[in-house]
Amino acid sequence: MPDIRRVLCAAFLTVLLSLPLLGQEKERLFIHWKSGLWGFADASGKAVIKPQFQFVKEFSEGLARVAVCSKDGLWRWGFVDRTGAVVIKPNFLDTSDFSEGFAAVEGEYEKWGFIDRTGSYIIPPKFVFYVPSLNRFSEGLAAVRFKDKSGYIDKTGEFVIKPEFDFASPFAEGLADVQVGDKWGFINNKGDFVINPQFDRADEFSEGLAGVNIGYVYALNDQDPKFRKGKWGYIDKSGDIVIPVRYDFVNSFSEGLAVVAVDGKYGFIDKSGKVVVDTRFDYAEPFSDGLAAVEIDDKWGYIDKSGQISIAPQFRDASSFIAGIASVGLGHIDKAGNYVVAAGRINKAGKYVWRTDEKQRAFETKPCPR
Repeated sequence: MPDIRRVLCAAFLTVLLSLPLLGQEKERLFIHWKSGLWGFADASGKAVIKPQFQFVKEFSEGLARVAVCSKDGLWRWGFVDRTGAVVIKPNFLDTSDFSEGFAAVEGEYEKWGFIDRTGSYIIPPKFVFYVPSLNRFSEGLAAVRFKDKSGYIDKTGEFVIKPEFDFASPFAEGLADVQVGDKWGFINNKGDFVINPQFDRADEFSEGLAGVNIGYVYALNDQDPKFRKGKWGYIDKSGDIVIPVRYDFVNSFSEGLAVVAVDGKYGFIDKSGKVVVDTRFDYAEPFSDGLAAVEIDDKWGYIDKSGQISIAPQFRDASSFIAGIASVGLGHIDKAGNYVVAAGRINKAGKYVWRTDEKQRAFETKPCPR
């Protein structure tokens, strides 16, 4: 049975310590909380946008998603700028981050469209999105789902690649991984297959290589004794397997190295497939800013690219470094029996630049009134 304290802590820190996925923001602002409400602070913990929202997400392209309780008792999402001014009113049931000047938003009837930075619909809501972050604009195109098939639209909302795929991912490095039946391949921005569907799963290209899986079986789960997850390796843009398919898990290359797993342990390889850091960690995150977060015996710390411990495992959760700062979390039981989460930011020396301790109940987001 999982440790409920860890589950609660991880759930909170996933939000509080999350990092921007689509690029680093200048003079980054961090998610900040007080009395169950959320805002933003600088690295020192000084509030820049006072906590006032039911929920917030990291800044992307100068705007951040925020949620408030609406009169109908539902969360509604809008956007604020770095001063905290609401620049797009919270009228949407859900949103994605801005990417290339557009954000996917959910209107009524579970239909999605795209708005510009003024909040005006550029592409009306008519699509079905299951994972909105994968339907962002990338390299001028967005993958969308229409009538049970996926294709790609341009910024006018016109299909430039017809919806004929069972699943479609964002473009990266000029190619996109798409699913046809049970097989995955890669297309170019004209919709032509550059690498024919032949893999059982595939990830996007990063630093010239993409992870692919052979042996994965759909529609089965871990409880099924016949479940097969297959093995992962890497291909180049010609479709050739350049790193053998032998890993239980792989991640995209970052700073020349990639996370791989064998028999439940994680390490790092380089682009030649050479093991640079042995698979000895319970989990590992990609390198960022020269360091990687790794887990050992339920504690998180950081290693350098030689595999040496740079910051000793001591945290209950840890995020990647960006511009020399990372968010970390701890947890403990106080004398009164309350579970306390300690969260803060550290520098590359492992020293806190800001830290606070709060009882778990203080992190409970206030529900919308019923």
